[in-house]
Amino acid sequence: MKLDIAIALINKGCVKLSPEQPFTYASGLKGPIYCDNRLILSHVDFRNQVINSFVEVIKKNSFKFDFIGGIATAGIPHAAMIADRMELPMVYVRPKAKEHGKKNQVEGDYKPNQSVILVEDLVNQGSSLADAMAGVTAAGLVSSNCLCIVDYQMQEAKQRLLDLSLNLFSLTDFEHIVQAAYDLKFINSDGRKLLMEWHIDPKEWSKRFN
Repeated sequence: MKLDIAIALINKGCVKLSPEQPFTYASGLKGPIYCDNRLILSHVDFRNQVINSFVEVIKKNSFKFDFIGGIATAGIPHAAMIADRMELPMVYVRPKAKEHGKKNQVEGDYKPNQSVILVEDLVNQGSSLADAMAGVTAAGLVSSNCLCIVDYQMQEAKQRLLDLSLNLFSLTDFEHIVQAAYDLKFINSDGRKLLMEWHIDPKEWSKRFN
């Protein structure tokens, strides 16, 4: 499954790889990969493949939970489609609590101690997961599992997941995306080498382009 999803992400134009002319991220760091999973929503065939894969992961692992929980914003549509497909209730989690109204960070009809399986589109450094878990905990909810489309397999994210006691289940990951890109000849061996160097130390890698 992981290689199939990686190939589809590349073929649908969701993943862009540019080792020689890297992208600038919101953090200010530069990197050779950009993944826009929002494009999946426009491709019915691939969208169904992604949702079917999520449902398969949920059933295979026999997760026990009360709600599907979409992490704003990119995780929300996928969570909604999973919840609809499985006929399950859903909530969604904002990056931070609203400053007006009920000042909720978690939106939906829930009660304390109910459980949520979180849905995110992509996990890079894991900061959005930490924000979401803070909201989930503040709302009195419980979460121990998260689904995502792409896991960049970053060391910082792995440590955050440990700190949060959160298990991550991805449909694909950095390793399979690089393998798919190489097999499809989107990158050559030099490009693959640069990608792996970035993955080992993103901050140090970024400095060479300053």
